[in-house]
This record gives sequence, structure tokens and C-alpha cells, in this order.
Amino acid sequence: MSSNANRTNDPAFFPAARSAGCLFGLTLVAASHCWAQKSATPPREKAAEPASVIVPSDATPESLFTDFLHYARLGRFTAADAYAKALLAHPELEPQQLIDLASRDKKSIDTLLILIRNSTIAESASRVLDLLQRGEHIRRQDLERIETAIDLLAGDPQQEHFGRERLADSGEYAVPIVLQALLDPSRSTVWPRLVKALPKIGKPAVNPLVMALAVNNSNIRLRIIESLGEIGYAQAIPYLLKLMVNENTPNDTKDAAARAITRIEERSGRTYPGTPDDHFFRLAERYYNEDDAVRADPRLAEANAWYWDAKAQALHRVVVAERIFGPLMAMRCAEEAIQLRPDHADSIALWLAANVRREARLGMNVESGDAGEQGKPDPTRPVDFPRALYFSQAAGPRYLHRMLARAVNDQDSSVALGAIEALRTTAGPASLVGQEDLKQPLVQALQFPDQVVRIRAALALGAALPKSPFTGSQNVVPVLSSALAQTGREQVLVVDSDEANLNRIAGTVRAQGMDAIAERSFFRGMERVRTEFQLLSLVLISTDTNEPDLRTALGLIRGEFAYSKAPIIVLVKPKQAATGDDAKAAFPLVESMDASSAEQTVGAALTRARERTGQTSLAPDVAMLMALQAAETLRSIALDGNTVYDFGGAVPALIGALASTDERLQVTAASVLALAGTPTAQRSVAHVALDEGNSETLRVAVFRSLAESARNHGNTLEESQVGDLVRVSRDEKNLTLRTAASQALGAINLANNRASEIIRSYHSG
Repeated sequence: MSSNANRTNDPAFFPAARSAGCLFGLTLVAASHCWAQKSATPPREKAAEPASVIVPSDATPESLFTDFLHYARLGRFTAADAYAKALLAHPELEPQQLIDLASRDKKSIDTLLILIRNSTIAESASRVLDLLQRGEHIRRQDLERIETAIDLLAGDPQQEHFGRERLADSGEYAVPIVLQALLDPSRSTVWPRLVKALPKIGKPAVNPLVMALAVNNSNIRLRIIESLGEIGYAQAIPYLLKLMVNENTPNDTKDAAARAITRIEERSGRTYPGTPDDHFFRLAERYYNEDDAVRADPRLAEANAWYWDAKAQALHRVVVAERIFGPLMAMRCAEEAIQLRPDHADSIALWLAANVRREARLGMNVESGDAGEQGKPDPTRPVDFPRALYFSQAAGPRYLHRMLARAVNDQDSSVALGAIEALRTTAGPASLVGQEDLKQPLVQALQFPDQVVRIRAALALGAALPKSPFTGSQNVVPVLSSALAQTGREQVLVVDSDEANLNRIAGTVRAQGMDAIAERSFFRGMERVRTEFQLLSLVLISTDTNEPDLRTALGLIRGEFAYSKAPIIVLVKPKQAATGDDAKAAFPLVESMDASSAEQTVGAALTRARERTGQTSLAPDVAMLMALQAAETLRSIALDGNTVYDFGGAVPALIGALASTDERLQVTAASVLALAGTPTAQRSVAHVALDEGNSETLRVAVFRSLAESARNHGNTLEESQVGDLVRVSRDEKNLTLRTAASQALGAINLANNRASEIIRSYHSG
């Protein structure tokens, strides 16, 4: 990083070599430097500044960029914002051009960072910085620039230096061009310098280089191995070990690989024992966990997956979304481990988990095996690549329990749901539950932060109808009961001490079909959430929250298990951007937005927050399906009568479900209550059947359940309900209803001969 800083400030370093890589290498250093100098903070916006600014229509991108920074440094933010927006909208603006403009103003990055954190025009400044980053990315890929850098290597020492620096700036994009040159006899004069330049590219070169170990040219393979040793990153070790254990690898290549591993160990100060398959598994885990050392650049929307074309003897890259880079690379490394050791159970389970995570991040339903469902594209997979559920089901419970254990440990909803669905469809009771450690993840999922995962686990465990107790079995019925109350509506807490903004945000939330609790007091809001909500879909909380302050409030939310993964959006008030940033740094699963943001921003922020937390969105139709499944599972438990579960604990929730707006759930709940032996259950069923405001189909179905309840448990109705039942059975004009009621009347088996009233009412005299 220090060399980048020197290059950027060196006037002798000609502009063509001063890529944005030089500028953005300084980003963190510049940020810390800025906050150390009070004078660097832009002054407050002057009250006398006009409300609107007219930007010249013939302004060039260069003049707009210059004027934007000029007005920003003066603290005239209205004017600065106008010029920034005009710059971003300019039809002739190209990201690469912006890089050149920023290179001429050495303090431009510093200024943008300060604006983003401490001004009212943070959004515009952030968009300019994003464009600079995009320009950097585009320039790094410039093939002509890379070729020119290779040509410079053949020049005098100063040109050779510039050539090496350019190749380093281009990073991974330079590697395939360098390898092409090394394979081209017409460029043999530059080969020695290319070999010296290759390791100078550093860490970005590792991924393409390990793929290029498959090159047929043994001399180039030796140079690649040597470069990997000099670069010194441990992610090359599995590939080097793979060469060493391959019986077809020449001895000189094995010796070179051993030396390279030794060099990596010397540079890192540690040893790396183990077999190649274990090393590939560990590397797969690092990709899966998206460790900083191996993850794709999170600032960029895309990343490169490198492949070796054996026929063309060349590297080629497949551009993938940054979000799926980690899962894809985890799958590739797990595949390598399985190739070396087919029975490597942990690698198989990790591959399954990574595949589900990949599919979830493509926007697909991981519980579905529908081959026709289309998500976002994954160019690394063939068109006919099977769904993740296919692989999970085929693997069986042995690997699915391992997969679920990983999901529970990571609190990854999508992987947990994929594993539970595969277990549900493939595992019998003996494979689902038991005291073995292997089978505990499904029970542990009953306490998962995501309520959908808890319900799915309870449905799978409930449907198994186990007869022997197991740890956590007492939690199954309560979770099934909670499913009966699900509506699929988002339930949101809004906390803002500014009542006007509180009401505006809450109104926006409600207008988007969500339920909202809006409170100026954090403690009052959380108290209401615990009593009024079944789940907490989102928290919107302002930076000026007090009693407690923002950071304490976020800690309290995360400290409650039920809300530990609830998406949180911090509403950033004017001049409090640093408070919002500090909260995001302390609690990584937190998003932020301007407190005065427009309506559409709330929905976008919710989507971003949910993606980061991995929470499952529950649509109303899915919520109702889960409620129906829960009711049906409870009926199976009640009918069996010999399971380990205590069905009686679900009665209050089932009575609540009788008030549902969905007739299917009302009918199913009544059928379950018919099996309960409490007077309250029977009377609740009778109340629905006798209610003239209900539909004919509902009343007929519930009368049948009332009859079943009476047959099973006798008459426990109130006297007034008996009278109403006799009246309906005798006087109801609708013969279908009258017949259904008569079945229930007969089942209660009245001893006072009131049933004879029906016969006597038809006496003709």
C-alpha cells in the first residue's frame, strides 16, 4: 500500500500508468488521515446559499468534476450537489475519464470520503466514488494496456519498472496475457523479465495461476510453481500438493512444488501439514465463509472464476456475480477434495451447502426442485444443471445432517431450509430423530432465529411421529402452534424521536402492505413487539435515539434470540453519518439510509437488509400453506396418540385459528380440535358451526367436526349451545345445514329427550 501511495504522488509516474488502482489503494489510508485533521472537514453549508443552482448546459465532464469538488470544499453543498448530479448524468462521461480527472487532483479521494461521512450530499459523493471504482475496474481489464506493459518490460530499466507496475495494477487480468506471451516463441527475448514480473502481481494472480498449473509446457509450469511460492499465499498449497501426489507428475515438478510450499511456509511463518484433500476442504470452507483473504472484492458487482482450456492451452475467465463467487469457489474446491477422496463426507456436505447457498443468492426457491424455475444467471453451470434439491435428496440423511449442522452454526436460513426439505422427503423417523450427535441439528433448528426455519424443522419432526423421547422434543408442538398465527405480512418496528418523521416512515411502511409499530421510545416499541407481533421482520431506528443510545439499542435487539437476525436499518439524521457508520461497523448485519429518504427507498433498503441477514421472506400464501401444514401435522399427532409429543399444548393456538380469514385453516383447525378432550375446544368448534354469519361450506364442515368431538368425548357444550343446536336441527330452512347439524345433535346424545322435538315438529295431526 505504501508503494501505491508513493506512485500516486510521484510526478514522474506518467499519467498512463497512474490507474485508479493507485488511487483506491489509498482509500483506507486517506480515510484515517482525513479524520486526524479537523481542517479537512468541510465547513457547514451556508444559510445564504441559493436553494437552486443553474449548471451551464455546455459544461464538460472535466469542468463539472472540478466545480463539484470546488463547491464541496467551500461547504456550498447545494451547488456541489447540482454539479455532481450534472456530472453523473453527462452523456459523454466515461468511468475511465473520471479516473484521469481524479488523478490530477490528488486530494479528490480524501474529499469524497469526507463528503460521504460528514455532509448532506453523501449520496452524490458516493455515486461519484462508485464511478471511480468502476473506472478502475475497467482500466485494469484493458488488454491493450496490458500488452503495452509487457512491451515495456523489454525496454530500459525505467520502462521495465513501469511495465511491472502496470502488470501489478492489472492484477488477475494480466495473468492470461503474460502466459500467452510465455508460450509465444516470437517474444522469447522478454521471457526472463516476464518470469520476474509474474510474482510481482501478487495475491490477485493466485487464482488464475493455480488453474494454469495444468499447462502442457513443463518449463512454464515450473515458473508458475516458483511464482506461487514467491507470492506466498496458502490458497495455492492444495493445488501444489495435488501435483505432488499425482503419480504422473514428473519428479522435477514435484520437487519444485515442495520448494514452493516451503517458501510459502517461510513467508507466512507457519506450517501446513495435511493431505491434499484435507487442504482442499479447508480452502473450500474459507471460500464458503467468505474469509477476507479469499473473497471477491465486495466493492464490485462481479468477480472472475478462472478455468484452464486444455485444447487452447490458455486461461479463460467466466464473469459471475460477486454474491455467488464464494459458494462457487467452495464447490470447486470441495469437488477437488472429493476427486482425491470420494468418501470425504465433510466435503460432500459442504458442496451440498454451497450449492444451496449459490441457488438462494440467484433468487431461487431452495425448497423447490422445479427445473423450470428461473433465477439470476450462473454462467458456470450448464442450462440443464439439476436443482440443488436434486443433489441434496440424492445424498441422503448422512450428509444432510452435516449440511444442516453447518447452517445452524452459521445461522444461514437458505441452507437450513434446503437441508430440512431434503430431510423431510428422504428420511424416516429413525433417520430424523435420536440421541446421536449427528441427528441433533434438526432439533437445534427449532431454536433458529429465522421463524420459517423453526417451523419447517417442527413440521419435519412432527410428521415423523416419533415414539421415543429425544432432546428438544418438547419444543415441536409450541413451534407448530406458532405457525398457525402466521399471516405473511411483514411486521416492522419504527423508532424515531422525531414524531413527524416517525409517522411518515410508519405510513410508508404501512402503505407497502406491512404492519408497523411506531414509537418514539425504543423500550416501549420492543414491549409492544413482544406482545403484538408473531415475528419481527424489520427494525427502522434513528441515529438520534436516546434512552438508550443507538448502539445500546442495537445490542439489546441482537441480544434477544428471537430478534438476533432481524434486519435492521439505521435512519441517518443530518450530520450523524458517522454514528450510522459506527453502528454498521459494530453490528455487521445492519443497513442504513437517509432518515428523509423517499418511499421507494424503504423497500429497497429492506431487500438489502434481508439479503445480508439471510432472513426468509414469507409471502401470505406461503404463510397460509405453512399454517395448514402445521394444523394437519397436529391432527396426525392427535390421531396417532402414541407419539412423544403433547398435543394438548396446541389447543389455544388452534382455537385462535378458528378466527382465521381463510376457511381452509378454520376447517382444519376444527378437525384437530375435535380430537381434543377439553370443553373449551368443543365449545369453540360449536361457536363457529352455529354462527349464521359463516358460509354454508364452513358450517357444514365444522358441524362434522363437532359431531366427531361429541363421539370422542361426549357432550361438553353449554346449555345455550345445545338449545341453538336443537333449533338449527329443527328449524333451519337450509336442508344441507339442517342435516349437518342433526349429525352433531345425534352425536351429543342428549338424555333429556329434547331431540324428540324434531320429530314432533313434523307431526301432521
